[in-house]
Amino acid sequence: MIHRAVKSVTPFDFRSDFSPAQPVQADPDPAVSLTTPELLQMLAEARAEGAEMAKAEAARADLAHLQTATNALNEALANLVALTGHLEACAYEEGFSERAHALVRATARTILDGQGDLFAAQHSLKTGTLEGTP
Repeated sequence: MIHRAVKSVTPFDFRSDFSPAQPVQADPDPAVSLTTPELLQMLAEARAEGAEMAKAEAARADLAHLQTATNALNEALANLVALTGHLEACAYEEGFSERAHALVRATARTILDGQGDLFAAQHSLKTGTLEGTP
């Protein structure tokens, strides 16, 4: 025979008709109890997740900015290739000089602006600051 210690006693609702007792309603919104270390751990995890999400968002924004500048520079280089083709094909055509100068100016402006954007983005990535923030 096994002997066990009785840890708790629950009252029994005796009914003379032997019908089952009404089921006990469970609390739909039970109270949550956390210890201080558990709460601190949860807060640390939430902060770490938030910081990681902010870093990922900043990295996506930097990548998008760099991609825009790279696309502009690629377009400028394509303009230079087109300009070279024009120079070879119609060096003596009338009115060519003005079109060539306009294309050269637009291409140079795009390249200079794009380089400035890339250098600013590269500097912000090296220093760890986002553009527009001190």
